[in-house]
Amino acid sequence: MKAKNFDFVRFRDFRSEREDRVSDFLNGKSRSNVFLKEVAFKDFYSCKNREESLELQLDAISQQMALSSMNIPYLEPWFGVGVYANAFGAEYIWPAEGLKESPQTHYVAFNEEDIENLPDPDVSKAPIMSMIIDAIDYFIEETKGEVPVCVTDTQSPIDNATLVWDTSSFFLSLCTNPDLVHKFLRRITDLTIEFTDEQIRHLGDVWTRPGHIMMSSTAGPGISLSDDNIVMLSPEHYRDFAVRYNEVIAERYGGLAIHSCGNYRNQLDALLSTKGLFMIDGAFSLQCDPSPNSDLEYFREKLKDSGVILQARMGDDWEEMFPKVYHPDIKIALALPAPAENEPKDKNITRLNRMLDSLN
Repeated sequence: MKAKNFDFVRFRDFRSEREDRVSDFLNGKSRSNVFLKEVAFKDFYSCKNREESLELQLDAISQQMALSSMNIPYLEPWFGVGVYANAFGAEYIWPAEGLKESPQTHYVAFNEEDIENLPDPDVSKAPIMSMIIDAIDYFIEETKGEVPVCVTDTQSPIDNATLVWDTSSFFLSLCTNPDLVHKFLRRITDLTIEFTDEQIRHLGDVWTRPGHIMMSSTAGPGISLSDDNIVMLSPEHYRDFAVRYNEVIAERYGGLAIHSCGNYRNQLDALLSTKGLFMIDGAFSLQCDPSPNSDLEYFREKLKDSGVILQARMGDDWEEMFPKVYHPDIKIALALPAPAENEPKDKNITRLNRMLDSLN
């Protein structure tokens, strides 16, 4: 859908009905402890240009407006997860025409010597960073600032490290040369802040937070980080090499929402120790992840006194899974697939309300 065909009046009304409630939920002011987050299917992850990305995302937002949940959809300048690797010199490998795949990057450093000799990136000259800034400006111009936009999918410093530096060499250096690893992680953290600040400068009032994959609002807190390496680290290594740099980013942007794929039960305590953390996202269904978090009761016990919002991604089995993680002292954003075209649009919200009545 081109912007000229998008129903901005309808979206304005749709958003205004939800903005205060979503903002209150994210900022800890809501009396409701469960929000339903349905997301219409977005097919823009193989896009190579801003025009196609915008059209596909506006299609999804139009579908979203037919749903009953409180989620406020937003635009995202997403062109892969290798943004920072590309800034360090990694080539971007776009999928062949017609393939629904995300772009890839290849390592530019294979050992400690390569890292020591790796020059600092120039944000103004990095191709994919420039592409993202251009997309932000284009999205805002085409939508007249009426549709919120988040910053791009920001990988955590330790995630970005393993997109630049050969993973086997990197993990070995955690033990053999931790000082060099910390030095490199600080460089990535500084670059993350520099480029995020630049995105925010272009976004202005349309900036929605925390952003990528999370329930968000222009009055929301913090920023979203994708921290998928958590499942590959011991809790001790995660605290030492990930948490401290995530906390720098949290302090800069007023809080942190962290997403990880996979089952990170064993690292949950270390994750929850992050200063400024206010939200975590995880998969709790095979429909959402090939290795989902399966110990829902453990998450419930750890989260019920934490004050951290759990965004729980579940599939068609959610009615079996949700009661296992639910507790009245946990704020949960329940992320479900949107109802099918032939199903009532209020199917999920009706069933959720019925379940909450029985649980309470």
